[in-house]
Amino acid sequence: MSDTDAAAAMPQEPGNRYHALDALRGFALLGIFVINIIGFGIGISDLANPMAAGGSDPLNLGIWYFTALFVEGSMRGLFSLMFGASIILFTARAIYPDGPVRLADLHYRRSIWLIIFGLIHGFVLLMPGDILFLYGVTALFLFPLRILSPKKLLITAGIILVFLTIWDARSEMREQALGMQAVAIEQLERQGNSISTEKQELLKQWQEKIEGNWPTDKARSAEIRARTGDISTLYATNAEATAWPSLLFLFHEMLDVGMLMLIGMALMKSGWLTGEKTILSYSLMAAGGYIVGLSLRTWLLIERIDANYSPIVTWPWVFAQTSRVALTLGHAGLFLLIWKMMRDDWIMRALAATGRMAFSNYIGQTIISNLIFTGIGLGLYGSLERVTVYLFLAVIFIFQLVLSLWWLARYRFGPLEWLWRSLTYGEIQTMRPVPRGTATDKSSHTSPPDQP
Repeated sequence: MSDTDAAAAMPQEPGNRYHALDALRGFALLGIFVINIIGFGIGISDLANPMAAGGSDPLNLGIWYFTALFVEGSMRGLFSLMFGASIILFTARAIYPDGPVRLADLHYRRSIWLIIFGLIHGFVLLMPGDILFLYGVTALFLFPLRILSPKKLLITAGIILVFLTIWDARSEMREQALGMQAVAIEQLERQGNSISTEKQELLKQWQEKIEGNWPTDKARSAEIRARTGDISTLYATNAEATAWPSLLFLFHEMLDVGMLMLIGMALMKSGWLTGEKTILSYSLMAAGGYIVGLSLRTWLLIERIDANYSPIVTWPWVFAQTSRVALTLGHAGLFLLIWKMMRDDWIMRALAATGRMAFSNYIGQTIISNLIFTGIGLGLYGSLERVTVYLFLAVIFIFQLVLSLWWLARYRFGPLEWLWRSLTYGEIQTMRPVPRGTATDKSSHTSPPDQP
């Protein structure tokens, strides 16, 4: 191995970091939890229909409308941008002549370990909405694309967006056709007509589809019993919810996150995610993203309300991907605009520390939520309104912000970041800070992050 290859293979110190990127990652991590905690505490049906659970008074409905408009999907999109940026950071040293082979090895080992962590997170730690597995699988295919220019990365992401829009349009049109058939069959039933076996099967398919929006009392009670029951029941039902329904669905989700990772790679290469652009640039980014994203989101939300939260709402859903991408970019622009004006404030330092420990904090959110809401802990699932669940959220936010600052004042990495890095490099990493200027101090401005 040449000296250059050895340098490329060396685990880098976290000394000179992109603090704006760390803070944005921390913001995205906390934003994802705004949605995830509803799944943990109330149920997935609440994300589709605020009338199904969680309280329908003005305060609880107002919270639901705000999250549906500003948060749902877009924070996951922001987190995907961050993962794309981390791929560029991690593979930056592959520009050296002997670097690519070693960096490819590290990238694929890093991704495979993330897949393993994702499986543990989903099936052992009881997180049916895990994204680590999906990120790890998608990252396996993105390594060759790291050398593309920002323009080509954005064009590739745009092609995926068009493809997903067409895919989703076809799916929505089939779903609408099924819904209209079901309505006609129900009308025949009410008129006392006999229903053929084929029509009964169509009606059953539709009823199963809308149950996620309007669960029956029986289905809701069974769901609560499963989440608050004994550990064997909890693991059995969680395994069913965690398993991917089909390879086609997995491919769709890989395209979904891969598209945003490519955008993140492009924005990282061009300096947008590191706080290097001007206040005017970030203002225009935020304004453009919000004008497009919120316009489409508002239309979608109005249509959902008018349809009484029925899945028979086609055209707004066709543009859901476009609105999500635009809103994600709007969030990124607004946050980085604020960061440029408040970079030295406590909250930004706390968010940066939380972002540096994103892996540990993400898993920590799952563990804490299970202890509060499932049968292995307090068993509060399904018994609280949204406003109460979000009081728990606020306490967990404060806890993670303070703990992250405290931990990184004493250690180089978060506990899971240390484990992931050690497994990736095949050697135990030093947890204690390394004095600057020593032989082992390999600080680099492009030091690869260990966050998902």
